[in-house]
Amino acid sequence: MALNAAVLGAGFIGQNFIRRALQRGYNLRVLDHKNCPPEFEGKLTWLQGDFSSEEAVAQSVRGAEVVFHFISSTVPGDVVDEGRELMQNVVQTIQLLKVCVRERVRRVVFASSASVYGVQARLPVQEGAATDPISSHGIHKLTIEKYLQLYRYQHGLDCKILRLSNPYGPGQSVLGRQGFVAIAIGKLMAGEQIEIRGDGSTIRDFVYIDDVTEALDLAATTGAIESVFNVGSGHGYSLNDIVAALAKVTGKPVATKYVEGRFVDIPASILDISLEKHILGKTPKIGLEQGLARTLAFHGIKSRHEFLN
Repeated sequence: MALNAAVLGAGFIGQNFIRRALQRGYNLRVLDHKNCPPEFEGKLTWLQGDFSSEEAVAQSVRGAEVVFHFISSTVPGDVVDEGRELMQNVVQTIQLLKVCVRERVRRVVFASSASVYGVQARLPVQEGAATDPISSHGIHKLTIEKYLQLYRYQHGLDCKILRLSNPYGPGQSVLGRQGFVAIAIGKLMAGEQIEIRGDGSTIRDFVYIDDVTEALDLAATTGAIESVFNVGSGHGYSLNDIVAALAKVTGKPVATKYVEGRFVDIPASILDISLEKHILGKTPKIGLEQGLARTLAFHGIKSRHEFLN
């Protein structure tokens, strides 16, 4: 039987997940402030509206067994009005949870972030590690996680929380403010130098978007009792490593310049993905160089042939 599901937020992660869900035969309702992309027309119910509207949220989740929550108004490096951010993300998510209880939704799958961990002395980071975020973004993600757990305890609303590392891939904006791979490709397309913060030694766990959407799909259907899962590649790459990989995959030198670092940038973040492997039954399938080649191809940039398969 096809799964009835609602997707809140159709940005980079949301649209890629929608493609997978449609291939898997999901019956989808999508809530987003943008118009429905032509590729999805006639394949799902698209509701153009705002997350702040209880009526729009209720209409989108009505009849859904599982709700996927991808909406966030910030990224880790943003300078924010904390009160406004709490209202736009945390308070509106509480409203969503109330609606889900009322509409008898079975499960909420939430796209959280590795930013909830903050600076860690031991890598890779397990789900049970201390959570001490160093950005407002990480704080609001963690706060939403706590409310999800509260609603599970008080109302029986099941939740699966996926702490994503650094997703990249086709569809991520090259002109955005998040995603080093996408921003770097944008600079390549513009013939500009790639800006590297600090000395380039900052380490991140980069995970290809198809591996993220597979994990989201599995989180919707798993019978596991665990509620929190890291989703990443399990490997760390510095910003310098990414630039070197781009040069290797394209077969061309890459121009760079180093700029001042930011205090909100965690020095190193690599996720332990043991639970993802052993409980969700998922192993990352796309390595870094292959993922970069696929992403470059999406943007019309040729890669050396050995990286395309």
